[in-house]
This record gives sequence, structure tokens and C-alpha cells, in this order.
Amino acid sequence: MEFKDMIKKTFLKKMKWYPVDLRTLKIGGGIYRMYDKAGEVIYVGKSMDLHRRLLAHIGKDTNTRYFIDEVDYFEWYLDPSPVFQTMLEGIFIAYHMPKYNDEVKYETGAKSHEE
Repeated sequence: MEFKDMIKKTFLKKMKWYPVDLRTLKIGGGIYRMYDKAGEVIYVGKSMDLHRRLLAHIGKDTNTRYFIDEVDYFEWYLDPSPVFQTMLEGIFIAYHMPKYNDEVKYETGAKSHEE
């Protein structure tokens, strides 16, 4: 797949996303989206070990603890390439403008949770 094909909306809409079941999830790397009860994407992330990263998000010592109670469900897209993970994460942050991604907060002028 070439980069020019990745940024087409038709490609993005055809991507197969999977719901997350943290009890049985044993997959590799990729990107994930967190949704609130209204069905809005509130966070987009990437990891080389999605299972471990999503468990870290719901743990007690995490930088996302201030909004994790708002998360209704997760979904993931498997892509083992760290380069494509980074590109896809950026594309979906720009596409969804999730309120808890720091890139969006800084762009819109909102304050960081660390301030």
C-alpha cells in the first residue's frame, strides 16, 4: 500500500476496526480509538502491543486517568508497521479531532490536563 492511498477517505472508511475485549485480546501493534457514550471518538492512540497499552490506560497510574471514566468502548486496527501506525494515528487525530489528544487541545487553544 502506498501513502497516497492511505490518506484517501475511501480507504479510511473501508478500514476494518475491531471491538476490544481486554480479557482475550492477544494482538500485536496498531492504532486504537476510544469512544464515549455518545459514540464520539475522544482519544486516538498507537502501540506496538495494543493489549498491554489498553490495559495501561485503565490502570491506576496512567496519564489518561482524568478521562478514562468517560470511555464507553475501545476499538482497534491492526498494523504491525510503526511507520504506518504513526501516520494512521495522525490521520485519525486530524479526522476525528478527539478532545483528549494533546495535539488537538494545543491546536484549539484548550489547556492541557498537565497545566
